[in-house]
Amino acid sequence: MGIRAGIDLGTTFSAVARIDPITGKPCVIKNSFGSAITPSVLCFEMNGNILFGEDAKNMQAAGDTNAIAFFKRSMGKDLFSVDFFGKSYSATDLSSILLRKLKEEAEQEIGEKIESAVITVPAYFTHKERSATIEAGKKAGLDVLAIINEPTAAAFAYGLNEKDSEQTVLIYDLGGGTFDVTLAKINHDEINIIGSDGDHELGGKDWDDCIARYLAGEFSERYGIDISDDPEMVASLLVTAENVKKQLTSRDTVNVPIICKSTRGNIEITEEIFEQISEFLLGTTRDVIDRLFSSVNMSWQHIDGVILVGGSTRMRMIHKYVKEMSGKEPLSGVNVDEAVALGAAIRANITTKGEALPQIGGSTKRTSNDLRIMGAKAVTDVTAHSLGMVAVSTDGERYINSIIIKKNTKIPASNTRPYKLKTRAKDNELEVYVLQGEFERPLDNTVINKYVIYDIERTSPPMSVIEVTYEYNSNGVIGVTAVQKETGKSLPIRIEPVPDDMSWTDGSPKDNQQSGGIPDVAVFLTIDLSGSMAGDPIKEAQKAMKKFVDEMDSSFTKIGLIPFATTVDCPLSLTDDFRKVKRAIDRFDIGDKYGYGNSAHPFDLAYSALNNSDADVKYVIVLTDGVWSCTDVAISSAKKCHTAGIEVMALGFGEADYAFLKKIASTDEFASLTDLSELGGSFSKIAQAIGDGSTNISVL
Repeated sequence: MGIRAGIDLGTTFSAVARIDPITGKPCVIKNSFGSAITPSVLCFEMNGNILFGEDAKNMQAAGDTNAIAFFKRSMGKDLFSVDFFGKSYSATDLSSILLRKLKEEAEQEIGEKIESAVITVPAYFTHKERSATIEAGKKAGLDVLAIINEPTAAAFAYGLNEKDSEQTVLIYDLGGGTFDVTLAKINHDEINIIGSDGDHELGGKDWDDCIARYLAGEFSERYGIDISDDPEMVASLLVTAENVKKQLTSRDTVNVPIICKSTRGNIEITEEIFEQISEFLLGTTRDVIDRLFSSVNMSWQHIDGVILVGGSTRMRMIHKYVKEMSGKEPLSGVNVDEAVALGAAIRANITTKGEALPQIGGSTKRTSNDLRIMGAKAVTDVTAHSLGMVAVSTDGERYINSIIIKKNTKIPASNTRPYKLKTRAKDNELEVYVLQGEFERPLDNTVINKYVIYDIERTSPPMSVIEVTYEYNSNGVIGVTAVQKETGKSLPIRIEPVPDDMSWTDGSPKDNQQSGGIPDVAVFLTIDLSGSMAGDPIKEAQKAMKKFVDEMDSSFTKIGLIPFATTVDCPLSLTDDFRKVKRAIDRFDIGDKYGYGNSAHPFDLAYSALNNSDADVKYVIVLTDGVWSCTDVAISSAKKCHTAGIEVMALGFGEADYAFLKKIASTDEFASLTDLSELGGSFSKIAQAIGDGSTNISVL
């Protein structure tokens, strides 16, 4: 049986680590050059051989155009492809080759087989990039136990210091090609991630590019030669720039010899110049940190210390910035190059509760009962991106990103959205476009996939409820499942590529035939006008109901009114004249017309009107502040509405009975108690849910 390893699959450097089977301490497996880290570079040769690591990087430095690096930045991108000697490779293909090479070299060094691994990814990686990483691991012959966010892995490594007191830390992870920042609470037993943010197209390479542009510009100005005209020279200059960056971590001035087209020159660059030409990049990391603080309502004053991770954090400007903002030196005890791999090795050999797994491999077989894995802790992580879907706005005028699972929610997490679908004799399908991101405009986010739910059975009445569950698993990967409520049947889902043209999401749903049309909606607002509603309750109820009317769209919604107390009446039938609806609401009064008691209910009148309505979706919204004397009759009539496909939502305040509200509501989620002051917000949530085309209307 092979061992479980941790692999830091980096943009510029990678590392493999394991748990020492004798001491229980994580350790990096050095490569054949005796180094803890291996360049994430491949070089393809004409004979079919593929160089990697130091050998490939040397070829890159020599200007070999068959060398490739930084492909991690293109993980999950369908359009990325490179060709070498007649064969095409995606970023996933290149990563799988690198992983296999790393695995085989590590196995040769330790004399044992690596069977499974935890692979690290930037916290800000999306679903597509995470899925591509898992696929690359499998293609490399690894059982991918999990993928773990790089800052979370670094938190495990910091936990090796065995601090007794809890600390709130900011993990500043600047790698070669990605930047992540994570807030975490770490104590003796647990790592709790508070929030993450990042930029997966910002890293040490961008600082290298600044140096390369400066050197090329100075050389051109002095000698009139444009280095960018020579691809081999550009490749060589980028490697030179990386070495200059490293030298500037300990030197104030570096002299760089450059030879191009038989012209020899010497360009001087200082730390001061370096900071000036890359100041905008440091500013970008500052913006990401500010964005994270804002999202979790925290600031620098809440931070006990900063953990620096990634080789690029050796730059002096990073240390200066951290000290300036936090008021203290970065926390020590973490090797910036090895921390992520070490943390991944810990995670590969424990459960999420921090318990050692029974077998960790090695020539000495040990179990969790006789070996303590150093740094082992329980861990809870979060998602760095909100999960949403393309939905219709409340007013029906535009498409929006309707958030289903919010950013920085602890994972695994799931949420279910029911949909009304008018079924036909055959070919019933429901299309859902899933998004990752925080922006209201759909195309400002990442469109993950088009999910097509099919094999939906025809129902009678034809309106069927499809319950769609969206989830983030522990790897931060998205899953979508669906069940037809009437049949209890799990529905198959077909994942289709996102169409090239998604510009329809910038148009109006009313003009878009692809949307399948917006369902007609009929809503009866029913209100308890018994004596206890006199004074502030009726005034607040009228304001909340009129706000609800303002937020609905009369082009596909009709609203009627049914007040009730000792008696019940329908003073306003279903209408799309919303001014008439609001005037009728203003005429609600406590007194002689309906009496002061509570012996009437609205369900029979609502059933008669809605059962004869041609609307696709039908609702009865009940607002009450007390206990009814006709509870049994009301419950029976409400259930008759449920059977007819009329959704009943019950909202109570004051002395209302929550148990009774749940009995008259279509589902428990449709029943809620609220405060009088929150009525407006509760009705707004209902309007938003109806506008989304969803029946998952929670007024909590």
